Amino acid sequence: MVELLRRRSVKENIREMGPALILLLATLIISTFITEFTFNFGLAALWKTLLRFLRLSLLLTLPLLLLPRLCTLLGAIFNRKTRYLIQLQEDRDPAIHPLKNWVIRPFQGIGLAMLLATKLLTLLEFYTGSKITVATILPQGAFNIRRFFSLIAIGVVVSLLLSCLWTLDDLGVRHYNRKTREVRMIGKYIGLLLPIFFGFYGIISLFENNTQLIVAKYVAQMVVVLYPPFVVFNVLHSRYLKSREEVLLSRLKAVSRGILQDGKELASSAV
Repeated sequence: MVELLRRRSVKENIREMGPALILLLATLIISTFITEFTFNFGLAALWKTLLRFLRLSLLLTLPLLLLPRLCTLLGAIFNRKTRYLIQLQEDRDPAIHPLKNWVIRPFQGIGLAMLLATKLLTLLEFYTGSKITVATILPQGAFNIRRFFSLIAIGVVVSLLLSCLWTLDDLGVRHYNRKTREVRMIGKYIGLLLPIFFGFYGIISLFENNTQLIVAKYVAQMVVVLYPPFVVFNVLHSRYLKSREEVLLSRLKAVSRGILQDGKELASSAV
């Protein structure tokens, strides 16, 4: 991951990760000099906020090293007798775009993380037989081993799932049915609106005994905490695709569209 940062100048890194750095800087200033923000206040907020940002960013980006193996698995799953993966060059777009990489994908990741956290908390509530309270969700100011490993599990699952979906989308990889000559997108938007809606709804429902103002405050702070790491994650993901595109396509065993066409246009439809 360090190599991906070194391949860009400082100016390019700041430009591509601009919103994350601006929000991180604003968080540091507010939580250090003005008021309690993102669950920290005072001089301790300087190192705690930075450490949290680095920890979450590493947690999300390190699983990218497993992406080639995941592509091998996806190739084995989707490549069958009459169905296999193809690459459409016109749909290939691993470039970084403000709307995609600064808005859509970060909130996609935040929503999915909240959705998994809600499910995990529901399971914990069922297992322990006790009601989940606000204290269980918010940072408690002390190390908690269960919270630590739960965060790792959620981060790794979110990273791997989004990496797979984003890779197929950005490289223009589609699922082709030889019999019907139909091309399908693999989850282009299936992981967008649903995680955002159900993730935020699930987290908000856990604060049902609090006022709307407090709920809005806590949810906003969670978003502020998670947004910078998810921006860094999807920007580094785009860079990783550019540097390893041929390897990933080889692992996916994606066939070029030109080989399949034989002079005929392929039908297309989206999932």
